[in-house]
Amino acid sequence: MIVFTLTNDVTDEVFVGTTKDSVEERWKQYQDAAKLDHTAARLFKDIRDYGADKFTISEYAAAYDREDLKDMFEEAMEEFNGISLVGVKTTKPKPIKVAPKKAAPKKTAASKARNAHGPVTTILAKPKISSGRTNSAAKERAIKEAIAEEKAERESQKLAKAAAEAQEMRDIMARLDNRGSSLKKR
Repeated sequence: MIVFTLTNDVTDEVFVGTTKDSVEERWKQYQDAAKLDHTAARLFKDIRDYGADKFTISEYAAAYDREDLKDMFEEAMEEFNGISLVGVKTTKPKPIKVAPKKAAPKKTAASKARNAHGPVTTILAKPKISSGRTNSAAKERAIKEAIAEEKAERESQKLAKAAAEAQEMRDIMARLDNRGSSLKKR
């Protein structure tokens, strides 16, 4: 996922957007959409008024997850005092087809009996399960760093304990060796 900027070289206005594809491919979509008259977005108006050659396209940052993408997008918006391209449609809206109204089927005595207690509704929504993630990439990094520090601390304690046990074993062996050599002298 990529955060990119489109700078209008005439007005120095910066448009900030995101894409899963390449920036060049997205720019081509914007140029094609500007040719359609239905588009009233400011970017399309500027492309029609000034021409596509008056824009500078640049990649701002690459993100690896949605949280990081959101943070990078907000950072670019602040840095450039940008105009958001989120939600700008690049395709012509499809006409809405209205289907002719069909007559409702007649209810039989059996169906009336089944529905005597009221309509039955089925809820197919999945329960939302917590993913354990926060709303901020900065918070995520801080949590990961804290976990890494804890892990390193536990590892160093484990190594210190192993070293202490090894020293204790050497001391015991040395005492046994001393005791064995003194018994031979008797």
